[in-house]
Amino acid sequence: MRIGALRKTLAAAAVLAAVVLLGLGLRRNHKIYEPDAGQVGLAAFTFIGERQLVIDTTFSGVQRRGHRLVSTYDRSAPRGKRTCPT
Repeated sequence: MRIGALRKTLAAAAVLAAVVLLGLGLRRNHKIYEPDAGQVGLAAFTFIGERQLVIDTTFSGVQRRGHRLVSTYDRSAPRGKRTCPT
């Protein structure tokens, strides 16, 4: 009986930890720099959420250059369906 209760407690703790981490991930924003940022002296950037970052990196829309995340396309252009890179 004690092992069953321990397993239930550990399972509940794992589910709670997963929910907390998902909630933190949804609230997190990333600073994405424009491709020509820093050449003029001012770095232009936008903030995007974790979900949008995953989508953008899947379709090669964001790359890491040094310690910065840099956009590879014009974010001000109207959004449409992007082709899969594979």
